[in-house]
Amino acid sequence: MDTPRKPQSHVSPEILYRANQSVLEQLEKEAISFVRDIVENYPGRKPVVSFSGGKDSLVTSYVARKALGTDNILHMFSDTTIEYPDTLKYIKEFREKNSGIPFCQNSSDHTFLDMCKLIGPPSRINAWCCSVFKSAPIASMVNQIKGKHGIISFEGIRRRESVRRRNRERVYINKKIVHQLSAYPILDWREVEVWLFILTKGLSFNQAYEKGFSRVGCMHCPNNIPYNEYLVKTHYVQPAQKWTSFLLDYAKETGKVNPSNYVMSGAWKTRVGEGQGKSSAYIRKVPCLKNVNAMHFLLDREVTDSFVDMFKPFGRIEEFHDNVGEGFIVKEAITNEPQFMVKRVKDIALLRRESKVDPSWELGNEFLCVDLLTTKDSHHLMQAIERQIRKFQACVLCGACAGICPTNAILINPHFKIDEEKCIHCRRCITTKFLRDSCVALHSNQQTRKYRAKGKG
Repeated sequence: MDTPRKPQSHVSPEILYRANQSVLEQLEKEAISFVRDIVENYPGRKPVVSFSGGKDSLVTSYVARKALGTDNILHMFSDTTIEYPDTLKYIKEFREKNSGIPFCQNSSDHTFLDMCKLIGPPSRINAWCCSVFKSAPIASMVNQIKGKHGIISFEGIRRRESVRRRNRERVYINKKIVHQLSAYPILDWREVEVWLFILTKGLSFNQAYEKGFSRVGCMHCPNNIPYNEYLVKTHYVQPAQKWTSFLLDYAKETGKVNPSNYVMSGAWKTRVGEGQGKSSAYIRKVPCLKNVNAMHFLLDREVTDSFVDMFKPFGRIEEFHDNVGEGFIVKEAITNEPQFMVKRVKDIALLRRESKVDPSWELGNEFLCVDLLTTKDSHHLMQAIERQIRKFQACVLCGACAGICPTNAILINPHFKIDEEKCIHCRRCITTKFLRDSCVALHSNQQTRKYRAKGKG
């Protein structure tokens, strides 16, 4: 009688591979074929890898490089300023071990906490942080390397990661980054398949996973599960305490009845928008009693050159001065037909005579008079003008709007500016279709008003 074989003391990568060889080989073969097909179908676009330091982007990097037969594929990393310390350490190690891979890294000009002080913390309903700290820095990198036809960004997105990604198309024209075509080689992979692939290939991975994290995104993401938050507090004590302290201060400033419970229960994650008090996007307006095509506006922010630049996407700007004030006329870029006039009027008495002003308003020294000079779609035109005024007042220079401009005409640092020579008046930056991704401050305010109108917050 044969002596029974003793089970091995551990499962080696070789054993894992043999047990799952057919499945892993098929997954790899299909992903490689997908990468090659996309690159062939879009020959003018430059292939890059969006590298986050997580397990999925690691596998995507491996697949993309093997598919194209070279390490010479640019990897882009956006530092959100709230990365896990282990992620930053891993990014550094990855670059050192893979010196043949070109690497580009960028971050926002703002820190996460500074932006939270301006807009309020992000939430599941209003995750503005992705536009500011991921899309905007990546868009800046893309603008530098895109060439004539843009890029193909291979990303480690998987359907099973979240409900939002369940119906994601495998190839996607990115709305936040206008020159980017996003492609997902491992979209249908399961998590266990990702890990089996990493272990059998012997790929070095982020040590945060060994500490128990299932995902290694942003430390303070409103979509983090409670267990992840527990791990952050356990392993990254100082950043966790700093974030908790900020949330408590925010809860107190916005008048929460029980600030501690608001923070510890995770209620901040489901907030709609700003708390108590007036929004930065709020403007006072009254119709002109003498001109049905005119509206008067009072701003809390000082009018600067950036204000004029807000209206360059509408058409050609012609500035003027007269005995009442100064301003500009906006004309159609092609036909040169006048669309509207914006005038800064120093005579506050004129505002009282021509408008029914709320007695409680503090009027200041001047007001804005917007006068429509065309009858063509006048209602929507006035709405668009008002939206730009609100954007000016709410602007926090986050840089999200620069990412959606197809000609790189929008400049942010140190002030908002539009390059007239580059602007093609496509109006992407002034339409509601792209508002969510192009102006996070104004979108946050509009989300607040919408949900509160429904009695949800």
